[in-house]
This record gives sequence, C-alpha cells and structure tokens, in this order.
Amino acid sequence: MEYIYLVLKILLTGLFVLGVGLTPVTGGGDFAPSKPVEPGDPTVYVQLTADDAGVDIWNPTELKGGYRYGPSMILNADGSIDVWSAANGPGDIVDVVTYKRLYDGGKTRSAETIAVKPTSESHDQRWTCDPGVIKFGEYYYIGYTTTTDERGVDNDVCVARSKTPQGPFLEKWTGSGWGVKPVPLIEYTDSPEQFGAGEPSFVLVGDTLYIYYSWCTEKGAATRVATADATNENWPATLQFHGECIPPKNGGDSADVKYLDEYGRFIAVFTEKRFSDDSYVAVWESFDGIQFRKSGFVKANTARKLHNCGISGRADGHIGAGDPVYLGYAYGSDWGNWPTRLHKVTLSLSDAPKTDDSKEFNEDVPVVRRKTSAIPEILTVKAEKQVYTIDKRQKIWTFALDADGFTFPILLGSTFDGYDENVVRFVGSTAIPVSAGTTRVTVHWHGMSGDFVVHVK
Repeated sequence: MEYIYLVLKILLTGLFVLGVGLTPVTGGGDFAPSKPVEPGDPTVYVQLTADDAGVDIWNPTELKGGYRYGPSMILNADGSIDVWSAANGPGDIVDVVTYKRLYDGGKTRSAETIAVKPTSESHDQRWTCDPGVIKFGEYYYIGYTTTTDERGVDNDVCVARSKTPQGPFLEKWTGSGWGVKPVPLIEYTDSPEQFGAGEPSFVLVGDTLYIYYSWCTEKGAATRVATADATNENWPATLQFHGECIPPKNGGDSADVKYLDEYGRFIAVFTEKRFSDDSYVAVWESFDGIQFRKSGFVKANTARKLHNCGISGRADGHIGAGDPVYLGYAYGSDWGNWPTRLHKVTLSLSDAPKTDDSKEFNEDVPVVRRKTSAIPEILTVKAEKQVYTIDKRQKIWTFALDADGFTFPILLGSTFDGYDENVVRFVGSTAIPVSAGTTRVTVHWHGMSGDFVVHVK
C-alpha cells in the first residue's frame, strides 16, 4: 500500500564538506595526520565526524508511538541504502525486524516490510530484534537477538537467510542446516538473570566471516568475536570463539563493525553514556579483527540520549575508498518511543586517539511525532495467537500489522495451508480437529504470511 511518510528535514548548518569517502586527510583540521600513511599503519588512528545535524528516517506516531532502533545498513552500488531495524511487533510478539530502502541520503524511502519475525513455538517465539546483516554467495544473512525467557533476559543470537534483502528470512539455522525452527548461533552461558548475548554484526575478510556480538553480564556490555568459514554453506557449524575483543563500556551498548579497505583496519562503533545528555558514539579499531583499541568518538552534531547505533558498509561489511558513509542511531528519553536519525559522516586519520569528550557538545533534539497515517502501510499478517490447543471447531481470527504499530482484524481473504491434514483441516477460517497431534499452519493474506501452531487434544 502507498504510505504518506513524514520526513523531518533538518537544514544543514555551516559550510560542511558533503563528499564523504575514505581519502586520507593530509593537511588542516584537528585530526590530520602529520605524515603520509600506509594501510594498516598502527601509528595513526581513525576518526569519525558527523558532517551535519542529521535527518530522521523514522518517527513515532502521535497516537501509537513506537520505535525503530539498532539500524544495520548496506550501501548499494546506486547509492541507495538497505536498512534493517528492530521494531515493535503485533500482539504477543514483542519485536520484529523491519526492512526499507533509503534514497537521497534518507530523504525518501521504499515501503517498509517485515524481514524477520518469530517462529511460533520455537527458540525465537518471543521476539526477533537487534539485526546485523551481511551478504555473501547467494544469500543475505541476518543475525538477531532472541530468548525463551519471558522476562527478556538470558538472550541468545540466532541467524536466518534470504536471497533478497527484504526477505522474509524464513530459513533459520537449525543446528544442522537451514529450516523452520531455529537454534542459537551464539548461546549465552553466563548468569541467566542478565541480558545475555545478542546484537550481532558481521564482516567478511577473504573467506573468513567475523561475527561480533554483545555479552552482557553484571559487569556490563562487552563485545566478543567469533569466526567462521564462509565457504561452507553451513558456516554456523564452523564457529571458532576468540573471546572478548572490546571490554565492558562506559554505559555502552552493541558494536557495529566494518572493515576499512583504504586504511587496512576494522572499525567498531557503539554508543556510550547512552540515554543521557552526554551520550556519544565511540569509535574503536583493530588490525586483526580480534583485538581492538580506542580510536575516537562522534559527539558534535549528534542528538542527546542516543543509543543502539550502526554504520553503513557494502554488502560484505567493507567500506571502500570513495564510498559515502552514514551513521544511524535511535534517540529520545521517552522509553519505547524512539526516532531513527541518520548522519553523513567523514572518516579521517589522526596521530593520536581522540578520547576527551568534554570539549564537544551534542544537540538537544526534540522528538518529533508524526500524524498517524490515513492510509495504513501494512507490514505483516498473523493469527491472533501463536499457539492454539483445540478439541472442537474453532474460528482462527487473523490480524494485519501496519507501520504505525496498529493491528486490524482481517474479515475476509485469509487462507491457510502447510498443515497436516491428518491433524486438522480448515473450512474458510475455521479449524476442525481431525485427530490428536501437532501441526504448523501458515496463514496468507495479500501476499503476506505468518505461522502458528495447532495442538489437537
């Protein structure tokens, strides 16, 4: 459906440089290296600066609120940007992952769709959030946070794949291959009272896939790294764990990692002092992808109370020479009502790490809420419940979720298939038990689908 999307246009202030790439700075400015540099030179440090005040690429609504956070971004050859974000889900589903394509640096966008959502009666049945996306071979792979604990703690990382960026990502890692019911790619093994593992990010260097993920305990949020053989279709089975690569941060959160081709190093960005008036984006770097060091930060021009950031890169997680680079994050103090903001940024080098944030200031950006759409942009369809237990005929009510976070009952047009006819059959939208057993059912409506489980007593 067509959707009237409100974009908050922020006027650029000052005479900023708009051509962003990876050309080394050789003169002028506070962070210019004093000598020529070679890729992988450990005597210089990467710096990141926000060129402008940014633009909101998603805003909560006046009536429903809502959020998009933790953007994972792939820069396409035509300059468009694929964006996956965590979003509020419908009914008994807490979070889903949405997809959209941005044009003109975020000023316009495609229709939004749901790329990943929970699989009923499985390890990720509660939510799918905190996406990290990479493409190699035929597939886009998306890692995400999920848990079986209704309190929202003891999280793990799961992964799914699709041949298109919008998905839906229906093939999930099952422990031995790609199928319906997921098992963790990264399983949390520390105190189950803590957040756990999650918020993955991927980078491909040669045939080695680097997987970065949060490991959150009572000590704080550290970043760990694992590697896998990207030439193996079942690469999750080849994981090797290398432990902590970034220690618990200063009130920080998840790291998004890319590889800088021209500078010969990995770059990690994450927010520190998140949700506070002094929040900023930290920048760390690594030459081997395993051990990282402090490099710089981004504070000027960013919004206060920011959290859960991401940086754009190519499909394989690289930033090439001359590529435009974008930084995105969520912000705001009203819990669960967070816009997503996007900045064009410049990369440069300095002779020393930039560590003192007291001399730079972020911006007090008010959260702008948009009017609820007159014409809903439908994202997905689902049954009223994820699991039904029946012993007699039962009407299965279905609902549509729109981009504003509202759900609408579907009165006509839902169809059901994929079920075991020895367990249940459908007449219209009525489930009729046949014999004791369990079956998974797929509901379809206007090209969208969802799944649920039926247990017949």
